[in-house]
Amino acid sequence: MAVGYHWSPATRHESIRQCGLLVDAEPCVNGVEDDHRNGWVSLSPTPGEAWWLSGQALECGGFPTEDPVWDLWQVDLTDVDHAPCADGYPEMRAHQNIPPERVIWIGSREFGAETT
Repeated sequence: MAVGYHWSPATRHESIRQCGLLVDAEPCVNGVEDDHRNGWVSLSPTPGEAWWLSGQALECGGFPTEDPVWDLWQVDLTDVDHAPCADGYPEMRAHQNIPPERVIWIGSREFGAETT
């Protein structure tokens, strides 16, 4: 089974449980512009790399987060159109919505907490 990992603020927990992960959702990390939307769901091959792309990017940049608690989701990518980024960048891009039955909540952590 191909899997990916995704971190998101806990404010999105119920929406993810009900609707899954959605292409064009408002990104948690947005260094481009306020109304930017990606044409994919951003995932990583490991939880640590997923954190590096999301919560840690905000922490290192000194940006605020919409919630102090973040959730880790494991995604079953079987039959989901996805592709890795080039040059070893630890992002996988799913080019379609990922339904809730393919998304499993793994756990939560506090934003700003040290990674163990």
